[in-house]
Amino acid sequence: MDQIVQDTLSDRVRVSGRITAMTLTGDGRLRWTDGHQRSLTLEKQVLGFVVEGSKIRIRAVVDGRDEICCGGRAGSVVRKDFVFEPLSEDSKRLWCEKLRDFIDSFGRPKRLYIFVNPFGGKKIASKIFLDDVKPLLEDANIQFTVQETTQQLHAKEIVKVLDLSKYDGIVCVSGDGILVEVVNGLLEREDWNDAIKVPLGVVPAGTGNGMIKSLLDLVGEPCKASNAILAVIRGHKRLLDVATILQGKTRFHSVLMLAWGLVADIDIESEKYRWMGSARIDFYVCSYSSLVFTYMHAQTHI
Repeated sequence: MDQIVQDTLSDRVRVSGRITAMTLTGDGRLRWTDGHQRSLTLEKQVLGFVVEGSKIRIRAVVDGRDEICCGGRAGSVVRKDFVFEPLSEDSKRLWCEKLRDFIDSFGRPKRLYIFVNPFGGKKIASKIFLDDVKPLLEDANIQFTVQETTQQLHAKEIVKVLDLSKYDGIVCVSGDGILVEVVNGLLEREDWNDAIKVPLGVVPAGTGNGMIKSLLDLVGEPCKASNAILAVIRGHKRLLDVATILQGKTRFHSVLMLAWGLVADIDIESEKYRWMGSARIDFYVCSYSSLVFTYMHAQTHI
């Protein structure tokens, strides 16, 4: 038997100058008509809302391929606003109350600490933050503190002393390197057992974006900055395994991979070509292979 979904709120409102019925269903769908049947899913599509005089502006994201706000396959997304006007102050107050209660029930973060690595990959992390991350956070009414990293291990040192009680999560606008620094910083704190429970987010902006690509692939979404920060805004979480490595008296932690020998050499030695972005890895591999082949060829003629 199909489950009957009860309406949470139904009222007449004004949309684009036309009075129409609008309904907020018990499963979190906002439905109305403005010449076409419209629908928004609060959990997936609605970021937040603001009151503008007698009107309520819904901040949302919709499928970028067709901008039809009724679902669809995962893909690129675009920001889109929807405005409606309740017909009385009491109605406006009730709509705001119900919308806020629904959004708060999703357990979304309200305060984030954000690392931006301006030197990673093609050095466009700052632009990615300003163009793709910041607007969505503002639409979702999420407060944030931004820290640009200036040197290697900068994020690690900050996290080791950061007052975590002020934030609901830490986000890295970078490649995998800053995430690894953050994890190591958390695990080197005296309160590491509690600190490591702080949710971590990643927005792809570096040479290697393996972690966030793996996470987004699991839910069928492309590895894009907008999709990554939307996962953070929606409060989506997954448990993550951490490996601890001991080398003499040195202890460090890894969340993605551990490499030594040739793979590690390529990663380290290709740093001098960081200006090339992710192509630096391929370039160094080709250069290294060419040198090895030349050396081996020379040896055969000795």
